[in-house]
Amino acid sequence: MPSKTSEAILGAKKRATLEGLKVDPQYISHYISEHKDSSILPGVKWSQLPTPDEDLGFWRKCLDLIKGNLEQYAFSEGYRYNGIFNPGARQREDQEVIAGDWSYDLEVTRTRLVLFNPQLSMVGAFLPDKQTWYSKVINATTQELGLSDHLLFPPRDGGDVYSGAAEALADKEDTTIVLGDDLNFFKGGKQYALDGSNWESSVGTILGEPFYGTKTYFGGNYHVPSGVFDTTLDDTIATLWVRSQLSDAELMAGGIPNVMETAQADQDLNFMLGLRYVDDPNLPRLQGLKLAVDRAGAHRIVPRGGVIEVKSSYTEDQRERWYWAYHGLTPDGTPILHDLAQITANEWRGGMVTDRVMDPDPTRTT
Repeated sequence: MPSKTSEAILGAKKRATLEGLKVDPQYISHYISEHKDSSILPGVKWSQLPTPDEDLGFWRKCLDLIKGNLEQYAFSEGYRYNGIFNPGARQREDQEVIAGDWSYDLEVTRTRLVLFNPQLSMVGAFLPDKQTWYSKVINATTQELGLSDHLLFPPRDGGDVYSGAAEALADKEDTTIVLGDDLNFFKGGKQYALDGSNWESSVGTILGEPFYGTKTYFGGNYHVPSGVFDTTLDDTIATLWVRSQLSDAELMAGGIPNVMETAQADQDLNFMLGLRYVDDPNLPRLQGLKLAVDRAGAHRIVPRGGVIEVKSSYTEDQRERWYWAYHGLTPDGTPILHDLAQITANEWRGGMVTDRVMDPDPTRTT
C-alpha cells in the first residue's frame, strides 16, 4: 500500500479511536464479564481487575495512560513497536504458565503464542460503541481505496451479512462480505470465497510503516499480534486493499497465490461465516461442529462396526437446537436466518452464530 494511502487510513483510524474512547462503567463491567477467563497480563485475568463500582478511579487512570500511549506511540508517525510484548499462551489445561517466566520448552502441538501489551489490549474496554468506531474507519478506507462494492462488514453491519449473502445468491445481487482475512465475493449469483495466507504476517507488510505502531516485530517482519484492539480492523483493511487491487475476473480466477487464494471447500458449499447456503440460499444451515478434548491422550479406540457415545454438557433444549440448526431451522420451524439477521453490529463478536443458535434470546443472562 502506498505510504500516502496508508497514512490517510491510519489518520482516520486515529481520529475514530481517540473520539470513541470513554469510561462507560456499564460497558466496562460487561467487557470484564465477557473476557473473564482471558489474561490481561501474564498470570492476571480480566476477572481479577476491580469493577468500575469498586474502583472507578482505576479505570479513569487506565484510560489516561492508554490515550497517552496511543498518541505517543501507536499513532505516532514513524514509530515502530519492536519492543517485547508480554507473552502468553493458549494451551491445554494440563500445561502451566508461571507469571514472570518468559521462556518455555514445550513438547506440545496445540499451544499458540499470544503477544499482548495492556495498553493495546485494553483499548476495547473503552470503546463502548464499536459499530461507530468500525464504521468510521471502514468507510474512510473504502473511500480512500476507491472501492464501490456493495460491502458488508459484520462489526459495522451485524446480521445483515447473513441476509445479504442469501440475497446475493438467490437474487444475484453483487455483494462483497469481508471479515479479517475472510473475503466472500458474490457475482451473478455465484460466490467466490478467498482466504488470506498467513495473514498475521502479511498484514504488516501490506499496510506498511504507518501501521507499525500496533504491530510486533520478529523474524524480519511486523506481525499482527493476538489480543490487541485492532487485530480484526487491520486484518480487514489489508483485505480491502487486496480487493481494491484485483479485478472481478482475478478474484473469480483464484486471487493471488500465497497472498489471498480461493478457499475451495468454502466456495463449494457456499460457506459464509458459519453457515452453508448451497442447499437453499434462503434456508442456510449451520455448518461444521468442532469436537475436541482437553487432553491429547484422552482417546478411545472404536472397533470396526462399533459405536461410541459422545457426551456433552448441553441441555436437552440446546441439543435440539443444534439438531434443527443443521437443517437451517429452529425447533419451532422458523429459519435460523431470521434470528441471525437480527444480530446487531455492537453485539457482533466471534462465536455469535453459535451463541444465537443455542440461546436465541439475547436478553437472557443464563
